[in-house]
Amino acid sequence: MDTSDHSVEDGESAVNAGADTDYDHMIHGEDFFETLVENGSDAIITIDESSTILYANESVERVFGYEPGELIGSDLTKVMPDRLQQAHYNALSDYVESGERTMNWNDIEIPGQHKEGHEVHLSVTFEEHPYENRRVFSGIIRDISERIERERQLERKNEQLEKFASIVSHDLRDPLNAAQARLSLAKAHAEGGEEYIREVEEIHDRMGRLIDDVLTLTKEGRAVGETEHIALEPIARDAWQTAGTETASLEIDDPNHVEADPERMRTVFENLFGNAVRYAGEDAHVRVGQLDEGNGFFVSDDGPGIPAEKREDVFEYGYTDSENGTGFGLNIVKSIADAHGWNVEITESEADGARFEFRSPAIE
Repeated sequence: MDTSDHSVEDGESAVNAGADTDYDHMIHGEDFFETLVENGSDAIITIDESSTILYANESVERVFGYEPGELIGSDLTKVMPDRLQQAHYNALSDYVESGERTMNWNDIEIPGQHKEGHEVHLSVTFEEHPYENRRVFSGIIRDISERIERERQLERKNEQLEKFASIVSHDLRDPLNAAQARLSLAKAHAEGGEEYIREVEEIHDRMGRLIDDVLTLTKEGRAVGETEHIALEPIARDAWQTAGTETASLEIDDPNHVEADPERMRTVFENLFGNAVRYAGEDAHVRVGQLDEGNGFFVSDDGPGIPAEKREDVFEYGYTDSENGTGFGLNIVKSIADAHGWNVEITESEADGARFEFRSPAIE
């Protein structure tokens, strides 16, 4: 009888049996569970009835910034904001005495206190279990800061959509109705209707600016795309072709390089240049240069300037004191600056006009 096939099968069975035995030993052995607990992505902290920390796994350092040894023996309030500490003591004391849960113990979203002083968003699940004739409580703690930030971004986008709805329903509809009314007047006055037609053209120009600003706001409501190490001068000069005038002048001193989205950067210049021409006049003089500290750049003009008490307000959505302004331009500039991590401030230029200063550690 040929037993070679059976021998192979028997050999494989033996190997598999051995493997099953090894896996069984691994999974049921204490070392496996110790490794699982110590190296899991979630932090685990165990306390006694007095809130003293008895155990902390390695992941507490990733979540709270403390090494396990820095927490063991401390009170749990070490990783809690001050405002929550008394409530924690009260809830723990009431439960130890009554055995009744006054709150849900599963997936509670609460803030934690990081070693460096800032708060982190946490999802915590608690469990009580006996250990060496003692009542101990363990919390499985997950850092959900990234999820919370995504939710906040979504909320901001929803707010942005509400702004767009306002623009479409009011700011665009009103000029359209006005244009239709003036066209009717132009038709009724076959002779001498040029004035009405000119007014229609101006209204349509304003509607065009509004539409452009709506599209830009939609784009800037998202995070910037790919950034590049770009020179400011060519982008500023390209923007000047769109926003400048034949009689206005642009001066660029000591041009910088920035890490930025080129398209967004051009939008910044177009809005600031357009503002300068609108307020300083057709012969405005605009300067772009490097800040003295070397950590940013500025755009200034020789217009009437912006009073100190209005410098925060002008960045708000819809703010304008010009009949031809849409109220979106500087809000767009601020949105782009924020998306790049820049800080933008308004000061007074050497010519008593407006000066917009952009600062960032990433600007060279």
